[in-house]
Amino acid sequence: MVFTIKRPASKRFFQLSFEGFRPQGRNKFEQFVNIWVEFFRSILEYMWDKIVDLLYMIGALVYFLFQLPSFAKSFIVKKLIWSRGKLGRPLAFVTVVTASLGVFMIGEVLSSYDFIASPQVKADYIATSSDIIPKREMAVTTLPEERKRTEALVYKIEPGDTLYSIGEKFKISADALKYVNNLSDNSILKIGQEITVPPVAGLIHTVARGDTLTSIALKYDVPSQAVADFNYLLDTSTLALGTELVIPGGKVPKVVPVYTVYSGAPSTGDSSTAAADKGFCVWPTTVRVLTQYYSWYHNGLDIATPHNISSPPLLACTSGTVVRAGWDPFGLGLHVRIDHGDGYETVYGHMSRIDVSYGQQVSRGEVIGLMGNTGRSTGPHVHFIVKYNGIAQDPFNFVQ
Repeated sequence: MVFTIKRPASKRFFQLSFEGFRPQGRNKFEQFVNIWVEFFRSILEYMWDKIVDLLYMIGALVYFLFQLPSFAKSFIVKKLIWSRGKLGRPLAFVTVVTASLGVFMIGEVLSSYDFIASPQVKADYIATSSDIIPKREMAVTTLPEERKRTEALVYKIEPGDTLYSIGEKFKISADALKYVNNLSDNSILKIGQEITVPPVAGLIHTVARGDTLTSIALKYDVPSQAVADFNYLLDTSTLALGTELVIPGGKVPKVVPVYTVYSGAPSTGDSSTAAADKGFCVWPTTVRVLTQYYSWYHNGLDIATPHNISSPPLLACTSGTVVRAGWDPFGLGLHVRIDHGDGYETVYGHMSRIDVSYGQQVSRGEVIGLMGNTGRSTGPHVHFIVKYNGIAQDPFNFVQ
Protein backbone atom coordinates (compact mmCIF):
# COMPACT_ATOMS: atom_id res chain seq x y z
CA MET A 1 0.00 0.00 0.00
CA VAL A 2 1.39 3.35 -1.05
CA PHE A 3 0.68 6.43 0.99
CA THR A 4 0.87 9.78 -0.65
CA ILE A 5 1.56 12.79 1.51
CA LYS A 6 0.16 16.04 0.17
CA ARG A 7 2.09 19.12 0.97
CA PRO A 8 0.39 22.46 1.08
CA ALA A 9 0.84 24.39 -2.11
CA SER A 10 3.37 27.16 -1.77
CA LYS A 11 2.17 30.67 -2.29
CA ARG A 12 3.82 32.69 -4.96
CA PHE A 13 3.67 36.45 -5.13
CA PHE A 14 4.20 38.35 -8.34
CA GLN A 15 4.79 42.06 -8.32
CA LEU A 16 5.46 44.02 -11.48
CA SER A 17 7.97 46.76 -11.08
CA PHE A 18 7.57 49.95 -13.09
CA GLU A 19 10.83 51.63 -12.42
CA GLY A 20 10.20 54.28 -15.10
CA PHE A 21 7.25 55.70 -13.18
CA ARG A 22 9.02 56.05 -9.89
CA PRO A 23 10.18 59.56 -9.05
CA GLN A 24 13.90 60.04 -8.77
CA GLY A 25 15.34 61.19 -5.50
CA ARG A 26 16.91 60.03 -2.32
CA ASN A 27 14.10 61.17 -0.07
CA LYS A 28 10.44 62.13 -0.34
CA PHE A 29 11.17 65.86 -0.66
CA GLU A 30 13.44 65.34 -3.66
CA GLN A 31 10.89 62.98 -5.18
CA PHE A 32 8.11 65.59 -4.73
CA VAL A 33 10.23 68.30 -6.37
CA ASN A 34 11.26 66.03 -9.24
CA ILE A 35 7.63 65.12 -9.93
CA TRP A 36 6.58 68.77 -10.38
CA VAL A 37 9.70 69.64 -12.35
CA GLU A 38 8.92 66.81 -14.73
CA PHE A 39 5.31 67.94 -15.00
CA PHE A 40 6.14 71.54 -15.91
CA ARG A 41 8.83 70.36 -18.34
CA SER A 42 6.25 68.23 -20.14
CA ILE A 43 3.80 71.15 -20.27
CA LEU A 44 6.43 73.49 -21.72
CA GLU A 45 7.43 70.93 -24.35
CA TYR A 46 3.78 70.50 -25.35
CA MET A 47 3.24 74.25 -25.65
CA TRP A 48 6.43 74.72 -27.65
CA ASP A 49 5.34 72.02 -30.09
CA LYS A 50 1.99 73.76 -30.55
CA ILE A 51 3.61 77.17 -31.07
CA VAL A 52 5.91 75.71 -33.69
CA ASP A 53 2.95 74.12 -35.46
CA LEU A 54 1.04 77.43 -35.37
CA LEU A 55 3.99 79.36 -36.80
CA TYR A 56 4.37 76.77 -39.54
CA MET A 57 0.68 77.06 -40.39
CA ILE A 58 0.84 80.88 -40.50
CA GLY A 59 3.91 80.73 -42.75
CA ALA A 60 2.17 78.28 -45.07
CA LEU A 61 -0.91 80.54 -45.23
CA VAL A 62 1.18 83.62 -46.04
CA TYR A 63 3.03 81.71 -48.73
CA PHE A 64 -0.28 80.53 -50.20
CA LEU A 65 -1.65 84.09 -50.28
CA PHE A 66 1.43 85.35 -52.07
CA GLN A 67 1.21 82.53 -54.60
CA LEU A 68 -2.57 82.76 -55.04
CA PRO A 69 -2.55 85.47 -57.79
CA SER A 70 -0.13 83.54 -59.93
CA PHE A 71 -2.04 80.30 -59.36
CA ALA A 72 -5.33 81.99 -60.26
CA LYS A 73 -3.81 83.59 -63.35
CA SER A 74 -2.36 80.28 -64.55
CA PHE A 75 -5.66 78.51 -63.89
CA ILE A 76 -7.73 81.08 -65.81
CA VAL A 77 -5.30 81.17 -68.74
CA LYS A 78 -5.30 77.38 -68.98
CA LYS A 79 -9.09 77.28 -68.86
CA LEU A 80 -9.41 79.92 -71.57
CA ILE A 81 -6.91 78.16 -73.79
CA TRP A 82 -8.46 74.76 -73.28
CA SER A 83 -12.03 75.97 -73.75
CA ARG A 84 -11.13 78.03 -76.86
CA GLY A 85 -13.63 80.78 -76.13
CA LYS A 86 -16.35 78.67 -74.57
CA LEU A 87 -15.98 80.47 -71.22
CA GLY A 88 -16.48 83.92 -72.72
CA ARG A 89 -20.22 84.10 -72.02
CA PRO A 90 -20.04 82.88 -68.37
CA LEU A 91 -17.20 85.31 -67.67
CA ALA A 92 -19.14 88.19 -69.19
CA PHE A 93 -22.18 87.26 -67.10
CA VAL A 94 -20.16 87.12 -63.88
CA THR A 95 -18.56 90.47 -64.70
CA VAL A 96 -21.90 92.18 -65.34
CA VAL A 97 -23.48 90.74 -62.19
CA THR A 98 -20.50 91.78 -60.08
CA ALA A 99 -20.59 95.33 -61.46
CA SER A 100 -24.34 95.57 -60.86
CA LEU A 101 -23.97 94.42 -57.28
CA GLY A 102 -21.21 96.97 -56.75
CA VAL A 103 -23.40 99.81 -58.06
CA PHE A 104 -26.33 98.62 -55.98
CA MET A 105 -24.27 98.42 -52.78
CA ILE A 106 -22.29 101.68 -53.02
CA GLY A 107 -24.46 103.71 -55.37
CA GLU A 108 -26.20 105.49 -52.48
CA VAL A 109 -22.82 106.59 -51.15
CA LEU A 110 -21.64 107.89 -54.51
CA SER A 111 -24.91 109.78 -55.09
CA SER A 112 -23.89 112.36 -52.49
CA TYR A 113 -21.01 113.62 -54.65
CA ASP A 114 -21.50 116.50 -57.04
CA PHE A 115 -20.16 114.59 -60.03
CA ILE A 116 -22.88 111.98 -59.54
CA ALA A 117 -25.88 114.08 -58.46
CA SER A 118 -26.73 117.26 -60.30
CA PRO A 119 -26.25 120.39 -58.14
CA GLN A 120 -29.26 122.23 -56.78
CA VAL A 121 -30.51 125.21 -58.75
CA LYS A 122 -29.54 128.43 -57.01
CA ALA A 123 -32.30 130.67 -55.64
CA ASP A 124 -30.98 133.72 -57.52
CA TYR A 125 -31.38 131.95 -60.84
CA ILE A 126 -34.95 130.94 -60.02
CA ALA A 127 -35.81 134.53 -59.05
CA THR A 128 -34.53 136.00 -62.35
CA SER A 129 -35.62 133.23 -64.71
CA SER A 130 -39.06 133.00 -66.31
CA ASP A 131 -38.77 129.51 -67.76
CA ILE A 132 -38.75 127.66 -64.42
CA ILE A 133 -41.86 127.09 -62.33
CA PRO A 134 -40.87 126.23 -58.76
CA LYS A 135 -42.69 123.26 -57.23
CA ARG A 136 -43.59 123.42 -53.57
CA GLU A 137 -43.58 120.10 -51.71
CA MET A 138 -45.80 119.76 -48.67
CA ALA A 139 -45.80 116.99 -46.07
CA VAL A 140 -48.83 116.36 -43.90
CA THR A 141 -48.13 115.01 -40.42
CA THR A 142 -50.96 113.35 -38.53
CA LEU A 143 -50.58 113.18 -34.77
CA PRO A 144 -51.74 109.94 -33.11
CA GLU A 145 -54.74 110.26 -30.82
CA GLU A 146 -52.67 109.56 -27.70
CA ARG A 147 -50.11 112.29 -28.55
CA LYS A 148 -52.48 115.21 -29.22
CA ARG A 149 -52.31 116.47 -25.64
CA THR A 150 -49.27 116.23 -23.38
CA GLU A 151 -50.14 118.86 -20.78
CA ALA A 152 -52.89 119.17 -18.18
CA LEU A 153 -55.78 121.54 -18.78
CA VAL A 154 -58.33 123.29 -16.58
CA TYR A 155 -61.98 122.41 -17.19
CA LYS A 156 -65.01 124.29 -15.86
CA ILE A 157 -67.95 122.20 -14.70
CA GLU A 158 -71.04 122.63 -16.86
CA PRO A 159 -74.68 121.72 -16.08
CA GLY A 160 -75.19 117.94 -16.12
CA ASP A 161 -71.44 117.14 -15.86
CA THR A 162 -70.28 114.16 -13.84
CA LEU A 163 -66.81 112.78 -13.35
CA TYR A 164 -67.67 109.92 -15.67
CA SER A 165 -68.97 112.20 -18.46
CA ILE A 166 -65.87 114.42 -18.15
CA GLY A 167 -63.67 111.35 -18.27
CA GLU A 168 -65.42 110.13 -21.42
CA LYS A 169 -64.95 113.54 -23.05
CA PHE A 170 -61.20 113.61 -22.42
CA LYS A 171 -60.54 109.84 -22.43
CA ILE A 172 -59.66 109.86 -18.72
CA SER A 173 -60.89 107.50 -16.03
CA ALA A 174 -63.06 108.89 -13.24
CA ASP A 175 -60.56 107.50 -10.71
CA ALA A 176 -57.78 109.57 -12.28
CA LEU A 177 -59.89 112.73 -12.08
CA LYS A 178 -60.64 112.04 -8.42
CA TYR A 179 -57.00 111.43 -7.58
CA VAL A 180 -55.61 114.49 -9.39
CA ASN A 181 -58.25 116.84 -7.93
CA ASN A 182 -58.35 115.30 -4.42
CA LEU A 183 -62.01 114.38 -4.83
CA SER A 184 -63.93 111.53 -3.23
CA ASP A 185 -67.14 109.69 -3.94
CA ASN A 186 -68.96 112.20 -1.75
CA SER A 187 -67.53 115.31 -3.44
CA ILE A 188 -70.04 117.67 -5.04
CA LEU A 189 -69.36 119.18 -8.46
CA LYS A 190 -70.63 122.74 -8.72
CA ILE A 191 -71.33 124.58 -11.96
CA GLY A 192 -68.35 126.80 -12.79
CA GLN A 193 -65.98 124.81 -10.57
CA GLU A 194 -62.53 124.31 -12.13
CA ILE A 195 -60.88 120.90 -12.10
CA THR A 196 -57.59 119.72 -13.55
CA VAL A 197 -57.79 117.20 -16.39
CA PRO A 198 -54.52 115.25 -16.83
CA PRO A 199 -53.17 114.32 -20.27
CA VAL A 200 -54.68 111.35 -22.05
CA ALA A 201 -54.30 108.13 -20.06
CA GLY A 202 -52.10 109.73 -17.44
CA LEU A 203 -51.86 111.24 -13.99
CA ILE A 204 -50.09 114.31 -12.60
CA HIS A 205 -47.57 114.12 -9.75
CA THR A 206 -46.12 117.12 -7.92
CA VAL A 207 -42.55 116.42 -6.87
CA ALA A 208 -42.20 116.43 -3.08
CA ARG A 209 -39.16 116.26 -0.84
CA GLY A 210 -37.46 112.86 -1.07
CA ASP A 211 -39.08 111.92 -4.39
CA THR A 212 -36.93 110.20 -6.99
CA LEU A 213 -37.75 109.06 -10.48
CA THR A 214 -37.68 105.43 -9.30
CA SER A 215 -39.96 106.03 -6.31
CA ILE A 216 -42.46 107.95 -8.46
CA ALA A 217 -42.48 105.17 -11.07
CA LEU A 218 -43.06 102.52 -8.39
CA LYS A 219 -45.86 104.57 -6.82
CA TYR A 220 -47.83 104.71 -10.07
CA ASP A 221 -46.71 101.30 -11.43
CA VAL A 222 -45.10 102.62 -14.63
CA PRO A 223 -41.55 102.29 -16.06
CA SER A 224 -39.26 105.10 -14.90
CA GLN A 225 -37.97 105.57 -18.45
CA ALA A 226 -41.52 106.30 -19.66
CA VAL A 227 -41.83 109.11 -17.10
CA ALA A 228 -38.44 110.55 -18.09
CA ASP A 229 -39.21 110.41 -21.83
CA PHE A 230 -42.69 111.91 -21.56
CA ASN A 231 -41.46 114.85 -19.45
CA TYR A 232 -38.18 115.32 -21.37
CA LEU A 233 -36.07 114.80 -18.26
CA LEU A 234 -32.40 114.94 -19.20
CA ASP A 235 -31.04 114.76 -15.65
CA THR A 236 -33.02 112.15 -13.75
CA SER A 237 -30.78 112.17 -10.68
CA THR A 238 -32.36 115.33 -9.22
CA LEU A 239 -35.97 116.53 -9.46
CA ALA A 240 -36.96 120.11 -8.61
CA LEU A 241 -39.45 120.43 -5.75
CA GLY A 242 -42.91 121.46 -6.87
CA THR A 243 -42.41 120.33 -10.47
CA GLU A 244 -45.50 118.74 -11.99
CA LEU A 245 -44.69 115.52 -13.82
CA VAL A 246 -47.07 113.76 -16.18
CA ILE A 247 -47.25 110.02 -15.45
CA PRO A 248 -48.30 108.35 -18.72
CA GLY A 249 -50.51 105.33 -18.10
CA GLY A 250 -50.16 105.78 -14.33
CA LYS A 251 -52.41 103.80 -12.03
CA VAL A 252 -54.09 105.45 -9.07
CA PRO A 253 -52.09 104.41 -5.97
CA LYS A 254 -53.82 102.12 -3.56
CA VAL A 255 -54.57 103.72 -0.21
CA VAL A 256 -54.94 102.05 3.15
CA PRO A 257 -58.66 101.99 3.90
CA VAL A 258 -59.79 104.06 6.86
CA TYR A 259 -63.22 102.92 8.01
CA THR A 260 -65.44 105.74 9.21
CA VAL A 261 -69.15 106.01 9.86
CA TYR A 262 -70.68 107.99 7.05
CA SER A 263 -73.16 110.65 8.09
CA GLY A 264 -75.55 111.02 5.21
CA ALA A 265 -77.28 114.37 4.85
CA PRO A 266 -81.08 114.10 4.56
CA SER A 267 -83.03 115.98 1.99
CA THR A 268 -83.31 119.64 2.93
CA GLY A 269 -84.80 121.10 -0.23
CA ASP A 270 -81.76 123.26 -1.07
CA SER A 271 -80.15 123.54 -4.51
CA SER A 272 -78.02 120.40 -4.02
CA THR A 273 -80.94 118.14 -3.10
CA ALA A 274 -83.11 116.38 -5.66
CA ALA A 275 -86.87 116.70 -5.72
CA ALA A 276 -88.54 113.44 -4.73
CA ASP A 277 -89.72 111.36 -7.68
CA LYS A 278 -91.32 108.03 -6.85
CA GLY A 279 -91.08 106.84 -10.43
CA PHE A 280 -87.38 107.47 -10.83
CA CYS A 281 -86.20 104.02 -9.71
CA VAL A 282 -87.41 100.46 -9.74
CA TRP A 283 -86.99 98.38 -6.59
CA PRO A 284 -83.34 97.25 -6.74
CA THR A 285 -84.01 93.55 -6.16
CA THR A 286 -86.73 90.91 -6.20
CA VAL A 287 -87.17 90.69 -2.40
CA ARG A 288 -88.41 93.30 0.13
CA VAL A 289 -86.96 92.29 3.49
CA LEU A 290 -85.73 95.57 5.02
CA THR A 291 -83.21 95.25 7.84
CA GLN A 292 -82.17 98.92 8.12
CA TYR A 293 -83.69 102.14 6.86
CA TYR A 294 -82.12 105.39 5.67
CA SER A 295 -81.12 107.82 8.45
CA TRP A 296 -78.57 110.53 9.23
CA TYR A 297 -76.04 107.87 10.22
CA HIS A 298 -76.96 105.30 7.52
CA ASN A 299 -76.83 106.57 3.94
CA GLY A 300 -78.98 103.90 2.28
CA LEU A 301 -81.35 100.96 2.58
CA ASP A 302 -80.30 97.46 3.67
CA ILE A 303 -82.43 94.90 1.83
CA ALA A 304 -81.83 91.31 2.96
CA THR A 305 -82.70 87.96 1.43
CA PRO A 306 -85.17 85.47 2.95
CA HIS A 307 -83.83 82.14 4.14
CA ASN A 308 -85.39 80.25 1.25
CA ILE A 309 -83.66 82.39 -1.42
CA SER A 310 -79.89 82.18 -1.64
CA SER A 311 -78.82 85.05 -3.90
CA PRO A 312 -81.59 87.21 -5.43
CA PRO A 313 -80.69 89.26 -8.50
CA LEU A 314 -79.96 92.99 -8.24
CA LEU A 315 -81.62 95.34 -10.73
CA ALA A 316 -80.47 98.68 -12.15
CA CYS A 317 -82.49 101.56 -10.70
CA THR A 318 -82.90 103.14 -14.14
CA SER A 319 -80.86 103.48 -17.32
CA GLY A 320 -77.29 104.76 -16.96
CA THR A 321 -73.58 104.00 -17.27
CA VAL A 322 -71.55 101.78 -14.94
CA VAL A 323 -68.76 103.95 -13.51
CA ARG A 324 -67.39 101.42 -11.03
CA ALA A 325 -67.65 97.65 -10.82
CA GLY A 326 -65.37 95.83 -8.43
CA TRP A 327 -64.06 95.71 -4.87
CA ASP A 328 -64.51 98.62 -2.47
CA PRO A 329 -61.82 98.71 0.29
CA PHE A 330 -63.98 100.92 2.52
CA GLY A 331 -66.54 98.26 3.45
CA LEU A 332 -68.95 97.77 0.53
CA GLY A 333 -67.05 94.73 -0.82
CA LEU A 334 -68.10 93.81 -4.33
CA HIS A 335 -70.21 96.71 -5.52
CA VAL A 336 -71.52 98.52 -8.60
CA ARG A 337 -71.89 102.27 -9.07
CA ILE A 338 -74.14 103.59 -11.88
CA ASP A 339 -74.22 107.17 -13.17
CA HIS A 340 -77.72 108.08 -14.37
CA GLY A 341 -76.91 111.62 -15.52
CA ASP A 342 -78.12 114.99 -14.25
CA GLY A 343 -76.31 114.41 -10.96
CA TYR A 344 -78.05 111.13 -10.06
CA GLU A 345 -76.07 108.07 -9.02
CA THR A 346 -76.91 104.73 -7.39
CA VAL A 347 -74.68 102.27 -5.51
CA TYR A 348 -75.22 98.56 -4.82
CA GLY A 349 -72.95 97.05 -2.13
CA HIS A 350 -72.05 93.63 -0.64
CA MET A 351 -72.72 91.77 -3.90
CA SER A 352 -71.71 88.14 -4.42
CA ARG A 353 -71.42 88.39 -8.21
CA ILE A 354 -71.06 91.27 -10.68
CA ASP A 355 -72.54 90.85 -14.16
CA VAL A 356 -71.62 94.28 -15.61
CA SER A 357 -68.34 96.03 -16.30
CA TYR A 358 -66.92 99.55 -16.23
CA GLY A 359 -68.34 101.80 -18.96
CA GLN A 360 -71.23 99.45 -19.80
CA GLN A 361 -74.62 100.98 -20.60
CA VAL A 362 -77.46 99.42 -18.58
CA SER A 363 -81.20 99.80 -18.98
CA ARG A 364 -83.92 100.22 -16.38
CA GLY A 365 -84.47 96.99 -14.39
CA GLU A 366 -81.51 95.16 -16.02
CA VAL A 367 -79.81 92.50 -13.84
CA ILE A 368 -76.40 93.78 -12.75
CA GLY A 369 -75.42 90.95 -10.38
CA LEU A 370 -76.44 88.93 -7.33
CA MET A 371 -76.96 89.84 -3.68
CA GLY A 372 -74.17 88.74 -1.38
CA ASN A 373 -72.30 89.08 1.91
CA THR A 374 -68.94 90.64 0.88
CA GLY A 375 -67.14 93.48 2.62
CA ARG A 376 -68.24 94.70 6.07
CA SER A 377 -71.49 92.78 6.22
CA THR A 378 -73.30 90.82 8.94
CA GLY A 379 -75.42 88.77 6.54
CA PRO A 380 -76.56 88.45 2.92
CA HIS A 381 -78.08 91.78 1.85
CA VAL A 382 -77.62 94.73 -0.50
CA HIS A 383 -76.72 98.21 0.67
CA PHE A 384 -78.64 100.45 -1.77
CA ILE A 385 -77.70 104.15 -2.03
CA VAL A 386 -79.25 106.95 -4.10
CA LYS A 387 -77.14 110.12 -4.52
CA TYR A 388 -77.84 113.48 -6.06
CA ASN A 389 -74.81 115.69 -6.74
CA GLY A 390 -72.80 113.48 -4.41
CA ILE A 391 -75.21 113.74 -1.45
CA ALA A 392 -77.01 110.60 -0.26
CA GLN A 393 -80.83 110.76 -0.45
CA ASP A 394 -83.58 108.68 1.09
CA PRO A 395 -84.11 105.88 -1.50
CA PHE A 396 -87.80 105.63 -0.56
CA ASN A 397 -88.34 109.01 -2.21
CA PHE A 398 -87.25 107.58 -5.59
CA VAL A 399 -88.36 103.94 -5.72
CA GLN A 400 -91.78 102.62 -6.68
